[in-house]
Amino acid sequence: MVSLTQEQLRQFHEDGFLIVENLLDEALVDHLVGRVEPLFSGEFETGVYPDEWYWNPSLGLPGASGQMSNVWKSDRTFASVVLAAKVGKIAAALGQWSGSRLLSDSLWMKPYGATETTLHQDSMYSFYHTPQKLVTCWIALSHAVRGASTIEYVRGSHRWVLSDAVPEFHAPSRSYRWEMEQAAKRSGVGAPDVLELEMKPGSCAFHHGHMWHGSGKNQMLGVIRRSLVMAYIPAESRFKPTGAYVPGGYIAGRYKRFGDDTMDESFFPIVWQEDGYRTPFLAGYCADALTEQPPLVLA
Repeated sequence: MVSLTQEQLRQFHEDGFLIVENLLDEALVDHLVGRVEPLFSGEFETGVYPDEWYWNPSLGLPGASGQMSNVWKSDRTFASVVLAAKVGKIAAALGQWSGSRLLSDSLWMKPYGATETTLHQDSMYSFYHTPQKLVTCWIALSHAVRGASTIEYVRGSHRWVLSDAVPEFHAPSRSYRWEMEQAAKRSGVGAPDVLELEMKPGSCAFHHGHMWHGSGKNQMLGVIRRSLVMAYIPAESRFKPTGAYVPGGYIAGRYKRFGDDTMDESFFPIVWQEDGYRTPFLAGYCADALTEQPPLVLA
């Protein structure tokens, strides 16, 4: 399916991220992009609403960001990528796990004028499960370029002290990098190394759950930045005991059953495991869009 070299693993653990070129082919990207506007207009193929749905065309806010969470429940085309075994295997290899399950996904559409997304750590919002580990895959569905709200990484910031603060996420009152800069100071880092990635549609980056990342304002007229984000956790993950939570992670937390710490595979499916196991319902729910694609080029 795919294998990572020792150098690629070293790079991930040193920098906190790994770029993967051509995760999705052009035809698949076009198919996904064709589903974005119908989804934000409320056309849900499965009849199931996503867990979050911010922005729709009737709001009269043309420069606002659109975001959906757990779109895999609403659209089988997106599910075929979000639940792909190949992506889960890469996440497990980077996290050094024996298997991976989906925690959540997020679909973004940021038109010209869309405001910044505050630099943050995904782990800030994902405290409901244990072991407290997370690997995220950020896929460009349009050209990711500087000036058009491409993803920004702070190299090596996954090794900083984990922040207790959960910053304003959209349209921050301070600089969208301010929280990150305070975290850098607390970790003794005087000059954070901020990278603005450039990737073509279908390429992606995997990053550590503690990595500081976000995006600036989209300042390119006529350009819409689209991306798909998936967060994976170890297959053996369980909910923390009731009362052990801190702010953040409410989407996952709503699926915890009273007196039961198991993470129901109906909502947190296991996408890859080294013994070959995958959550059984996936075979009948959607295709695996990456099983027939050519080998990946890992950069």
